[in-house]
Amino acid sequence: MSKSEILHELYKACKDLNFDETHDLIASAESADEKDFIRTVTDFVLQQRQQRVVAEKRF
Repeated sequence: MSKSEILHELYKACKDLNFDETHDLIASAESADEKDFIRTVTDFVLQQRQQRVVAEKRF
């Protein structure tokens, strides 16, 4: 599998992130870098959802 395909699959997995699981994911991270990665992905997904809500005027 190419890096492009891996990133695409990672994106698909992350876009449906359940924020209730975020704390457990961070707690189970194996390194500080992995914790930062999870936080960054979580922030990105949340920002995307917020943009959709604002665009749909559902706030």
